[in-house]
Amino acid sequence: MKIYQYICLLLFSLIFSSCEGEVGTEGIEGTVICNFSNLSISEADNIVIANENKPVLWQGNYTDDTVTIHFTKPLDDDGLSETLNFVFIKIDSCLQIDRGYEFYNGGTGDISALTEVKVLEFYLNEWEIDKKLAGRIVYRDHHDKLIKTLNFWIEFTPDDYLVEDTNFTYFSDCFGDKLPIAIDLDNDGTTDYNILAEEVVDFANRPNFVSYNIKLVSTDESINEILSPKGVGIPFPVLFEPPFSTENTRSYAANKFNSEDVKNSLDVFYEFSPPYESYNFFLQNNLTYKKELSNDKDDYYAVRLIRNNKNFYGWIKIEFNALDCKIAVLETYVNPNAEEHINIEN
Repeated sequence: MKIYQYICLLLFSLIFSSCEGEVGTEGIEGTVICNFSNLSISEADNIVIANENKPVLWQGNYTDDTVTIHFTKPLDDDGLSETLNFVFIKIDSCLQIDRGYEFYNGGTGDISALTEVKVLEFYLNEWEIDKKLAGRIVYRDHHDKLIKTLNFWIEFTPDDYLVEDTNFTYFSDCFGDKLPIAIDLDNDGTTDYNILAEEVVDFANRPNFVSYNIKLVSTDESINEILSPKGVGIPFPVLFEPPFSTENTRSYAANKFNSEDVKNSLDVFYEFSPPYESYNFFLQNNLTYKKELSNDKDDYYAVRLIRNNKNFYGWIKIEFNALDCKIAVLETYVNPNAEEHINIEN
């Protein structure tokens, strides 16, 4: 009898655990909501985070077919912020839950990110088409995995009407016909370096995106080296500005540095899957070379060719502007004298 009771208890526990795990975990995206609830929602629920000087408020906009509600929480004074968005499709006097997502704005020093959040429950209190939307939304936070509940109250004005943007930025339109750039530094008919875009598909993120990393790579690191300055902290940069000398450098090669220790990206482009194309962007911050590329100094790669066990130093002068879709090799030079370093002055 005890064994039978134990088995029953075990089966009950497993069933209970299974059901408990499923409660509130499945999103209700696609659900059409027509009925109004009787929850106590008031104009005070327009305030998400109370603050005497600058409270965080619910805001909204609408198109002919959709309604979006959102709020933005500042995280610092340098542009770092998080915006939580919920999108609904208009169906006559009803609303269909389309999706929820959060946009993390990395500001000038971090990578921005886009992440979907699961809508678990939605209660509609008021919906006056293109005039007012109030209710309650329950969602799972993708950071701490906790279930959170928010009341909302938004009144729309004609200024909140948006024309849907279809003029998206795509990396292929910007640099598809400009990369890769082959560089034969010593003019021997063989490519020594390429400026190219490395493509990485991030399937783990929701929504999916592709990142394109623009950088210089060697065709053979054992004889065509890329130089990086000595005596600087990680990450070691590989883009030089005058004045510099090839003498005060070290070789950046896969067998000498961890790739994470080297700052070798001119820029990174993020391209999102539909319907998030409006968030496609160039990184354009201090994690790449924004500061160097936006000034009026010339930009170089310093390199070393190893031929017949002798070192020949050279440089590659480039022009790059991500937002204007410009990239070009302006000049190249390799010192014909073995073991003789190159100095570039202002």
